[in-house]
Amino acid sequence: MSDTNIDANAGATPPVQPTPATPAIREPDHFRRVMALWVILSIVGIVIWSFVWQFFLPTSASDLASASNTTLIVFTDLSIPVAMFVWVFLFYSLIVFRTRGRPTEDAIPLKPRPMLQIGWLGVTSALCLFLLIWGFFAYYQTTSASSTNTLIVNVTGQQWAWTFSYPQYGASVQGEVMELPVNRPVQFVVTSLDVLHGFAVQALGVRVDANPGETTTTPLTTPTQTGTYSVNCVELCGLYHSYMWQSVQVVDASSFSSWIVSQGGHP
Repeated sequence: MSDTNIDANAGATPPVQPTPATPAIREPDHFRRVMALWVILSIVGIVIWSFVWQFFLPTSASDLASASNTTLIVFTDLSIPVAMFVWVFLFYSLIVFRTRGRPTEDAIPLKPRPMLQIGWLGVTSALCLFLLIWGFFAYYQTTSASSTNTLIVNVTGQQWAWTFSYPQYGASVQGEVMELPVNRPVQFVVTSLDVLHGFAVQALGVRVDANPGETTTTPLTTPTQTGTYSVNCVELCGLYHSYMWQSVQVVDASSFSSWIVSQGGHP
């Protein structure tokens, strides 16, 4: 009996063992990675800019120049997160989702993220509104400024020199130097005798075109630091354009009065 049972079971097929299921590969959360990179790089960029802006912006020697530099600093701080948002998404996509050779299958479909779109629209709208309000406020400050002690300086450009005159003192200067008193508002009345020139004193926050046959008045600017600065022509005006620059000296009130007298003016 036992031999018969052994022979009967000899040709039977052994039961098939179930194959263990292959664990599914979990797709990393790319969105969280990108947002983390964006936050980190934005903070790093703002911190770096807070230390290096002083090496890139022009010297600030007046209230108008200080306001211009403050605007550049704030606008750059706001633009860093926007730029990082674009760059992080761009380079992350190029590095992580790149394919070598010809792709053999379709890419993973993108998941719609309505909250991300709404958030991005809200943030950019808020930024634009902030910049608009800032611009209106800055424009109001420069155009509404007034003073009863304003120094008027007539500026005339010609190839290739600047002429300065002080109508309140009867003094006219044509040479290497223009002098201004510290802590006194100044207004430049600018024109040209021949071609288009550009009158610019970066340290005082002044930049305006000198148009032939026309006069242009700059906003009030008050020098706040004594020192020697430069006035440049910033419009291509001919062969010796690059040599059309002269000195601006900001001095104390008594030194300015003495200089006016030395130029033939009355105190």
